[in-house]
Amino acid sequence: MKKNNGMSANGDAEDREFDVAICGGGLAGLTLARQLKQQLPHISIVLIERLSRPLPEAAFKVGESTVETGAFYLSEVLKLTDYFEKHHLHKMGLRYFFTNTTGRFQDRPEFGLSEFPAVNTYQIDRGMLENDLRRFNEQAGVVMMEGCSILDVALANGNGRHAITYKTGNDGSARTVRARWVIDATGRRRFLQKKLNLSKPAGRACSASWFRYEGRIDVNDLVPRTEEDWHQRVPNKNRYYSTTHLMGNGYWVWLIPLGSDSTSVGIVALEDIHPFDGFNTYERSLEWLRQHEPELADYLDGRSPLDFRVMRRYSYSSRRVFSVDRWACVGEAGFFSDPYYSPGTDFIGFGNSIVTQLVELDLDGKLTPETIEEYNQFILFLNNLITVNFQVGYHFYGNAAVMSAKLLWDVCAAWSFVTPQMFNSLFLDKERSAPVRRVNANFIFLTQRMQQLFVEWAAKSTGRITYDFIDYLKIPFLYDLRLRNLSSGKSVEELVKDAMANMKTLEELAQVLFLLAVEDVMPECIDQFAPPVWLNAWSISLDPDRWQAERLFEPGSEPRDLSGIREQIRSLFHLAELSKAPIISNDPNSLPGA
Repeated sequence: MKKNNGMSANGDAEDREFDVAICGGGLAGLTLARQLKQQLPHISIVLIERLSRPLPEAAFKVGESTVETGAFYLSEVLKLTDYFEKHHLHKMGLRYFFTNTTGRFQDRPEFGLSEFPAVNTYQIDRGMLENDLRRFNEQAGVVMMEGCSILDVALANGNGRHAITYKTGNDGSARTVRARWVIDATGRRRFLQKKLNLSKPAGRACSASWFRYEGRIDVNDLVPRTEEDWHQRVPNKNRYYSTTHLMGNGYWVWLIPLGSDSTSVGIVALEDIHPFDGFNTYERSLEWLRQHEPELADYLDGRSPLDFRVMRRYSYSSRRVFSVDRWACVGEAGFFSDPYYSPGTDFIGFGNSIVTQLVELDLDGKLTPETIEEYNQFILFLNNLITVNFQVGYHFYGNAAVMSAKLLWDVCAAWSFVTPQMFNSLFLDKERSAPVRRVNANFIFLTQRMQQLFVEWAAKSTGRITYDFIDYLKIPFLYDLRLRNLSSGKSVEELVKDAMANMKTLEELAQVLFLLAVEDVMPECIDQFAPPVWLNAWSISLDPDRWQAERLFEPGSEPRDLSGIREQIRSLFHLAELSKAPIISNDPNSLPGA
């Protein structure tokens, strides 16, 4: 291993050898450099990046919103909690407003929080964060080569060193560094993926445009202050701090606050329904908003954006992202799913943590092809699953009842099966994770069945049920599930116990959401589910002809009492034609007026 004493930004590293060369200095590359230096302080690292400091704040890169897994990685794994608390905004969870028929924004069904959650997530200004990470890495001894463009990466055979050729902005001449490991963090340029022909298509044809404004673009301002009840259900205008989604069939619009006193606005749409050329310029985006989100368009009228960016057909995958030949792709250099639930930083955390472990195993002489293959399967399967589950709903994104049920399911699934991986580093320890995986083995089949249920429900939905406001952490079972899973430092025994409790909760939730769907689209069938009801959750569908053949009424698990979770879910909804009347009666199986 060759030592380095560090260099200043834009220093000359030509003909030097390093343990790790990182190509690209965006969020993935910068956080990887920090993690490597923290966990392997003795190794030498060079980071080669096209852009030089200072990076612009407010209008720089998309990817401002984090959820629990990514926030834990940034704050706890990278030891940046104090930094985020001081320089970036606390996020008030995810918030959704669905379409309605009155034309008044305050009548749109709202799914979100009324209070900040106990486990912090953040809205981050990417320019501010990346400037600071560059400085932190330089102080830690990472050689920062800024203003340098990658020309080629010559991968070595056997135990040789990879050669990275770059040119500087000073004289444009080609120079070379060598490294035992080379990491592609070049983002959507995907240098190694394209060089090695590893690209794979993924997901649907979804595209986005986005732009930032100086100051506060606040969803609260779309509703008159005279609507006191609406404003008071989320006091102090705190909706602003959420990642807000304005939902309609085939699209969603985001509003994200930034710590630089600016706001990010974006349009994300399925091209089958909303052609890209309808919002691929700023002027067209405003016109598109006038048609689909007129209250927001009126609010933005006369403002000047700080920037305007687009990304067409953004989803893609790869045949592999880690190699026994000591190269890897992290962040968007490897794959990209969909921004709907803000998973980008989650995948950066998983990918960077895996690379850090692979480098350590290699330096200790313990890296095996089997380990590489397991990590490729883990992260690429997770990306594919998330992409499918995110995008299956685009055609019915405006349906409040179906989408709120899908949100409840997706949130519970993420907290049960993805978040514990990061909070307790399960994905990095095969022996510790094995008993947990055995408990979770049937989850993939259950969630596939649930996603199909949502598609069927949306196709048959008549808009019969709706709601005003779902404050999702006020739902007792969901709050308990979050509390159980969003904690670290657990033993294997505790994690297995948690996994068993999670599977039970999801089995119950699947049945309750199915019964809600039946009440919505085929109330004449509800008599077949008289209490106490217990079903085969892996056989649910909205096709009665399949119920007997697929053994819906022959569960493989011991019956449990569904009344508690069922009451919690059903009390959230009311019939659209009956103002505020909850879906509750003396007969727990009947909708009012059914």
